[in-house]
Amino acid sequence: RGLGHIRLRFDDNLFDSVGQTSCMNGPKVENGNLLCPSIGRVRHIGPLFDASNDPLGGLPITANAIIAGPTGGFGWLLNLDAGSPKSLQIDQIEVDSSTTLMLAIPYPQGVSFSISAHAPWCSPISAHSCTELFTAADSIAHVRYSQGNKYYYDTDTKLLYIRVIMFPGDNLNSQTAMWHLWDFDDLNNKPWDNRQHALDRYSFSGVLLPKYSNGNYIKITADCDGPGLYCANTPPYIELDVCPSDYIQVAFDKCCASSGSTNCHDFTTPPTMAPTTPPTFGSTSNLFYNPGFEDSSLAPWYANSGTVQLDATQKHSGTQSALCKDRTAVWMGVEQNMDGDGRFEANATYRVSCWAKLRNAGSATLEMTLKTVDDEGAHWKGISTTINNNSWTHLEGDLTVDAIGALSEVYLYINGPGSGVEYWVDDVSAILVP
Repeated sequence: RGLGHIRLRFDDNLFDSVGQTSCMNGPKVENGNLLCPSIGRVRHIGPLFDASNDPLGGLPITANAIIAGPTGGFGWLLNLDAGSPKSLQIDQIEVDSSTTLMLAIPYPQGVSFSISAHAPWCSPISAHSCTELFTAADSIAHVRYSQGNKYYYDTDTKLLYIRVIMFPGDNLNSQTAMWHLWDFDDLNNKPWDNRQHALDRYSFSGVLLPKYSNGNYIKITADCDGPGLYCANTPPYIELDVCPSDYIQVAFDKCCASSGSTNCHDFTTPPTMAPTTPPTFGSTSNLFYNPGFEDSSLAPWYANSGTVQLDATQKHSGTQSALCKDRTAVWMGVEQNMDGDGRFEANATYRVSCWAKLRNAGSATLEMTLKTVDDEGAHWKGISTTINNNSWTHLEGDLTVDAIGALSEVYLYINGPGSGVEYWVDDVSAILVP
């Protein structure tokens, strides 16, 4: 559990009226009329907060649309009286990465979305970018456990979900700091900026609170029919069943057998940057477990020979990477078994990638090798590139799991440099190619 804070902007004229003709200091009612009237509602997701328990539909949203409340639950549901906004800007974001702020908004079916995060104190050049484009996920769980750059539209409930995270106000993607789930231990790597950490914060007597970065924002653009600023035919909200059978919702983030029961099913615990047990895989999912080596152990990765260990001294993103060392042959490296859980299947093609950096050599060849075993025996294929010890290098390519007869084993390992050469690996990915 934690606390979160955001501000919403969806109507420039309405927003600019704050402090001028609406939502001013002083009296809030004049001649029986509210001077800062409600234009929508926000509430926690789940039947505990439905119309039977809260006929008003949650807390009011006004032209001064600032929201603060508990995080770590099933999410905040936003409903605007005028309908689903065609353009929604979310700024003044304050939320600790150790908790989760999910935001859900109803939209008509068939709407296409463009969602992005923007850093204000940034000029795009070849070495870095100032914008992070969100990509579609295939479940609410994948958004919850994401790095804060995924969205999901639920066709059953007609809800759009995003995870709202804090991010720096300058470069979002560069050779030294790719987009990731930032936390308060992330250091500022900008030599011209004397701040120690990437995220702003208040700290006093051991208490640390997030502090938003001025100008940062997330932008949701919905391509939908309708006059003006809102989509036509905004669907009514369909209450999401957040609890498993035989449980009822007893809090914004918990389901129990009954009110006051200690038999509870709490599955909204804060995610790690790369959870050990991810949700069910879908067509757009990264098929590796622990792809960023952010878990407390290396598993389910392992050394096919030599030594592989977690290392916090070098990382492409997050807090650590995998260091491959004590190698006496080019095939030695870090490996993962890919034939479990229906991840790699026969005759399917996967786009695989990783980032790597040398530790004790100037340059070397790095490979991602696919090993399969079928009725004809073992087969190997791979992709390769040249890496160096100055910067992280990206390797990406497509690999097809060819099989003759039954496919019995599938492994993917990252290898290539010669005997004695050590290297770091991070941010490994494998996505099914349609």
